Amino acid sequence: MKAVHFGAGNIGRGFIGELLYESGFSTTFVDVVKATVDYINETNSYEMYIIDNNEKKVIKNVKAFSPITNEADIVEAICEADLITTSVCVDNLDKIAPTLAKGLKERLNRGIGKVDVMACENAFYATDMLKKALVENTKAPVTEEELDKVGAFPNVAVDRIALSTVINGVRVPQIQAAFELVIEKDKMVNPEAQPIKGAEYVENLGMYLERKLYVFNCGHAATAYFGYHNNCETIHDALEVPEIKADVVAVMKESAMAMTKKYPFKFEELEAYIEKILKRISLEALHDEVVRVGRSPIRKLNLKDRLVGPALLAESYGLDNTHLAKAIATGYTFDYKEDEQAVEIQAYIADNGIEKAVEKYSGLTADQKLYQLVIENYKAIKALKQSFPHSYSK
Repeated sequence: MKAVHFGAGNIGRGFIGELLYESGFSTTFVDVVKATVDYINETNSYEMYIIDNNEKKVIKNVKAFSPITNEADIVEAICEADLITTSVCVDNLDKIAPTLAKGLKERLNRGIGKVDVMACENAFYATDMLKKALVENTKAPVTEEELDKVGAFPNVAVDRIALSTVINGVRVPQIQAAFELVIEKDKMVNPEAQPIKGAEYVENLGMYLERKLYVFNCGHAATAYFGYHNNCETIHDALEVPEIKADVVAVMKESAMAMTKKYPFKFEELEAYIEKILKRISLEALHDEVVRVGRSPIRKLNLKDRLVGPALLAESYGLDNTHLAKAIATGYTFDYKEDEQAVEIQAYIADNGIEKAVEKYSGLTADQKLYQLVIENYKAIKALKQSFPHSYSK
């Protein structure tokens, strides 16, 4: 079996590439970084490391092409592919669209059968975004009708901690063993097929996407903001503080309880999911800095994102969201000077006050209970920080 994968970064090689290899695929990577392309082609293999035990793993049966210099080869690979995947970051889907569109159009012209195309990106319904980018690209026009004749476009949910290190001038993926890849099976060419081993094939992908954002990403961000506020360097360090860990668990359980009202999740099932997440993100070997996890606070404090979203969901069901409110408030104290969004928020608070900032960045209004809780928590946190600058804010 043959696969084409756009993006040879940490997720591309370390996560999706590894699963494709273990599933029996020979994979053609598409990437614009010449050094990465040359490295893969040197031995038609690459190295990666499993963080949990520092195990080195060699992924074989691979080659790579650059869309800048080898577009014709990529088009040919797309025509021969049994599966097409991406991990380029959603912001770059429009950049890969012309080359992918050319390949799919050529495949259609040759009368080759339909192929599954999956965008394995850290975003809701990324494959839908990719399909939209294909239709909207002007360099290699293709219609939605043509795409539906040549491909199937299932959405996926991805979850794996993927870092990297530089060895002999090459960036080598460092991947945590645990992962989650959930695929929307009813949109596949063959809904009964399971081409990628270790993936979960489901009918209601939305509930799994929201579980990841509202439980995993929620807890991760809360840990980062609580940790940063208390001068912790890494996520591991933060979760070693009993009071922080207790607050993080409470945040995740508030979100989980709200999820059980919206979807057919059992609370015990989500409690087990929380335990698994905490074990994963607290791994000391990750050395995952709180400033990395907390970065881009404008996005993370948004109305529909990982903290405000579940807090409002809980409020809509009349459930407790006090710890979620505390996490949001602590997010508004994230003043890391090398993060442009953090700098912007802090400047806005200084000029306009926390009340206006919460309205602007989180979309909350004074008539909402959550708004009042966030403001109260923020003021209490700031007051305590001034009185006891090195203590944990209760």
